Amino acid sequence: MIIKKSKQKCTSHYRHDNCKCCRKRPSPCSCCDQDIKIINNINCCPPIPPTPLPPSQVLNAETSQYTALSGGVKTVYTNQDKEPQFSTSDILNPNDVTYINLYINGILQPNSIYHVQAGKLTLLVGPNEVPRNGVPIILQFIKIFPS
Repeated sequence: MIIKKSKQKCTSHYRHDNCKCCRKRPSPCSCCDQDIKIINNINCCPPIPPTPLPPSQVLNAETSQYTALSGGVKTVYTNQDKEPQFSTSDILNPNDVTYINLYINGILQPNSIYHVQAGKLTLLVGPNEVPRNGVPIILQFIKIFPS
């Protein structure tokens, strides 16, 4: 949505009326002879920086990753398939971590196309959907600890 103010005398000062962050009326309009554009209902006010959390509410996290290169055929990867120069862990037990993300060629994958067990990653894809030879397969493990 684009709103253009006409070149008439400004009567409503509506430029902040639809502002989602403050709903404040602006000071007297100095732009009566200029066009004002509001594009796609974007907030007009500058963003307010977030209030930092108190230290007691900040959680500690630890990340690690398993990296392998696709062979172009296989759908099951084990700890023996990892690339040690890019991996910081083996394939961890899903019960020992908070989140697991799978990236194939840098793209986050839905959890419906893979299954993780301790030491084993299985891609639940058909033979025509197996990643090409040399494509990186990265399992990211995230553990969140209370502070």
